Amino acid sequence: MDNLLSISDCYKACNEEFSVANPNRLFCKKGCDSDEKFLECKSEFCPGLCIKSELGEEDNKHGGWSKLFSRAPGSRPDDCLNACFYGCTHKDEEENDD
Repeated sequence: MDNLLSISDCYKACNEEFSVANPNRLFCKKGCDSDEKFLECKSEFCPGLCIKSELGEEDNKHGGWSKLFSRAPGSRPDDCLNACFYGCTHKDEEENDD
């Protein structure tokens, strides 16, 4: 029964870093849950999670400015990225302990 209640060290780090009311806590945990290795987590997973792609069809993009719109409601993209990076970092530390 104890195993059902235990959480990963990565989740614990997210819980300690971000309060329950902080929406970035979720993005930290998503970094923990990503399947990517550390560098891919930071360079591909987190930006895909936190930042929208350019708007419009392939031939008619609306410009790089549209990347600034956050996928994370109530959160700035840089806050989301930092939280996700934190999760990637702690996930990587957890995997290296084996």
